[in-house]
Amino acid sequence: MGPEAIDRIHDLFDEVDQKIESLRSKINGILDWVLWGLGWAVDKFRDLWDKAMAKLGEFWDKIREIVSYLGQPWDLNSTADSWTEVGAPVAARGAEADRSQSQVDYEWKGRAADRYAASLAAQQKALTGVQSKLTAPIAPALRSVATALYIFYGAVAAAIVILVAAILTATGEAVSILGLPAVPPTVITGIVAALAAIAGATLNLRSAASGAQSVFAQVAAETADFGERDWPAAVVS
Repeated sequence: MGPEAIDRIHDLFDEVDQKIESLRSKINGILDWVLWGLGWAVDKFRDLWDKAMAKLGEFWDKIREIVSYLGQPWDLNSTADSWTEVGAPVAARGAEADRSQSQVDYEWKGRAADRYAASLAAQQKALTGVQSKLTAPIAPALRSVATALYIFYGAVAAAIVILVAAILTATGEAVSILGLPAVPPTVITGIVAALAAIAGATLNLRSAASGAQSVFAQVAAETADFGERDWPAAVVS
């Protein structure tokens, strides 16, 4: 799933708009032919219909707003990959921060050599910490949010499909004045079913985002030794 998922959801938005307009036109056509004396029935139906359309409008506006602000999970996964790619090679350099690993460093003698050797432990800690304290927790947190976004997008698409089916059913019911009373309940039932399809994915996305936020806060709190003043002087001066 990639950017085409967003395009598909917007296509479904357009499809729902078309189906609603078709249903509205069909209902207006039936009401235009209602016999005199049935005005009370028309008023009753219009009241139910207006309530159904109000609920649909609230649901529709909220879904459009949510989708317009959601991120792109494929970019999150790409960023997570970048963090992983950085962590492993940097951590591997930590193993090289050992005087015995270099013949030149091992043979090097004198005051300067001793001071250099004294800085190796700090260098090793900083290098290995890039993976253990930064990339190791950050990458999975990004991927968890990406996965939750994929699930949410899938749920939104499913919810819209459910809504389209409900509107089509309502359109089939709107064949005469006798069928109109069933239309508003059908539309409202579709809205409720669509909301149920999204509810679980929404909770999952919130949980993933909250978990990632906690991870990032913890990383920020535990990486004081990665500030400009905390790196070994030998590597920054």
